[in-house]
Amino acid sequence: MTTLELAHSLTEPEMEAIVSTMKQAGVSDIVDYLLTHRARLIKPLISYDASAMALSFVPAAGEGTGGAHPHRSFEDDKYTYHHLRRDIYDKAAAAGVKVASRYTVPSAHLTIARFVTQDGFLREGAAEEDQRCIDHNRVRDLIDKIEEINRKLQAEYWPKEDSSIKLGGEWIVGQEKGLDFRKGRLWYGGGETIALGKGF
Repeated sequence: MTTLELAHSLTEPEMEAIVSTMKQAGVSDIVDYLLTHRARLIKPLISYDASAMALSFVPAAGEGTGGAHPHRSFEDDKYTYHHLRRDIYDKAAAAGVKVASRYTVPSAHLTIARFVTQDGFLREGAAEEDQRCIDHNRVRDLIDKIEEINRKLQAEYWPKEDSSIKLGGEWIVGQEKGLDFRKGRLWYGGGETIALGKGF
């Protein structure tokens, strides 16, 4: 399932106004857009910051065409995830929605975890409010584990010298399910689907 955020941190009436505007414009053209506009993502890697961890991807540029996807060509990769985000933005704006995504950088990622407390990183017996009690060895252990996983991802799932890509090392946006037009509190898996596009 693919989600491209149109708005965030709005009141319920503000969100309902956006949903109503999108429904009136007809959302099927947007949620089914991936049937004819397929962006491919490759090079999975775990990225992280102080608030979350994610499995991130970059747009493909002809790597692995023909192998796992014999009907895909170098020309197909000229339409990238960045083009997809631009097109969906343009369609929403044309419908009359002022797009205000939380992410200004066009990131292609799947969130793995969010850090909502310091629990797990504090020294034994320390209170969470005392930031001076962060156990830096625990933080370093987590970073070392992420780097170990990233080395494995690069070795196993990134394009090889012959440009081939192992099954599971790429993602064509829209595989299985299309765009998911949702509303509500979505950060932690909540909210509801208004319209779900067809996958391929």
